[in-house]
Amino acid sequence: MLAGFFACRQPTTRQVRVEERQTASGHRYSIFHPQKLAVRVVTSRPPAADSAYQLSVAAAYTNLENDQPLDLLVDQGRVRQTKPIIPFLDGVLQSVGDTLTIGRLPAGPAQLGAQLAGVRRRHGTLLLQELLVLNGKPQRFGPGNAFQRRALVEFAAHRFAVAESAADNLTMSQFAEDLRELGAQNALYLDMGDWDEGWYKAGNEVVKLGARRTQTARQSNWLVFATPVAALPGPSPAP
Repeated sequence: MLAGFFACRQPTTRQVRVEERQTASGHRYSIFHPQKLAVRVVTSRPPAADSAYQLSVAAAYTNLENDQPLDLLVDQGRVRQTKPIIPFLDGVLQSVGDTLTIGRLPAGPAQLGAQLAGVRRRHGTLLLQELLVLNGKPQRFGPGNAFQRRALVEFAAHRFAVAESAADNLTMSQFAEDLRELGAQNALYLDMGDWDEGWYKAGNEVVKLGARRTQTARQSNWLVFATPVAALPGPSPAP
């Protein structure tokens, strides 16, 4: 899409198109483009054996004390939290029906309360994560640690995809800048590090994502893409 980048490979899969890109600074990325798939945040592990499920990655962070999702405020119409717990989670992913929206956390409790109420009425989902890109502008971060990185990215024309770095030494600032260069209009971070296991389908093959995968058993929530006829699981019981 931009000078300085190139497409290397596009596997022959109809429902998740994989695009390999490289930034001008030399960082390589895999971008997973869902093809007419339904998307939802779920709190029950999606079954890879089910042919309807095509792409699954960790979404919100997990609370280390109780293995519950951190700042998953509304879960398919059920309010789990009325206010945020983690101060630095400044991005909002809102999912209502077939519509996804990435935005910034409202400044005041009244505005957030109104947003929560609207999502609840429409049986939607709202979670908080780290905002990487907003309206085409990369967000600022401190020095931070370096990891392999993954994000939900909104490109032009409201096209959503999952982007994952090949390198495991990226800071959040570098990741945000790379996503902007790759064409991101908005982008929200997805849980990584030891919680990084995900997968996608290449035909009948399940291709695993992530490099560490040491806390897979403790993953508490997932961003899943499935064929629209899939019976996506409902919200888990309240903790």
